[in-house]
Amino acid sequence: MSVVIAERALEPAERWFAVWTRSQCEAKVEDLLRRKQFELFLPSVRAPSRRRDRYVVLERPLFPGYLFLRFAPSRETYISIASTDGVVRILGERWDTLHPVPDEQVEAVRRIVTYASRARTVPWIRIGDRVRIVAGPLAGLEGFVQAWRAGRATFVVSVDLLQRSVAVELAARAVERV
Repeated sequence: MSVVIAERALEPAERWFAVWTRSQCEAKVEDLLRRKQFELFLPSVRAPSRRRDRYVVLERPLFPGYLFLRFAPSRETYISIASTDGVVRILGERWDTLHPVPDEQVEAVRRIVTYASRARTVPWIRIGDRVRIVAGPLAGLEGFVQAWRAGRATFVVSVDLLQRSVAVELAARAVERV
């Protein structure tokens, strides 16, 4: 029994990683990796799109060309993912030096796209006041304020590895400086 426990302790823990996909292949890669039983997250937002005769609302990836995948790094797992049609690569140098995305950043993006109907991507930023949301369904998330206008705060969470950010506008009273 102690041998089994010792072997489990040596196994790498599951972490989130960013997978770079070919252009406009995010949904295809998502489907193929789900079939391989991987836990993944493809953040998307509803965006208006103009057609010849009308406007339609489409689901678009929040970070075009990327999705998040949770797994324990191993050579076999890396090969299984990298050989999936539509995958360019997993961000990192090799299978044993991949760059994980912090759980807090993935969870913050997940909560924003789930509960904030007007989420949008913004340029990657690291400046501004660091704040925590204190009210509403996003309470507890930490990020930065991009702007304060007319009693509203533009709250930004950055995914450092991708150098991408997502923003949502909130009532200024719903945030506090950290």
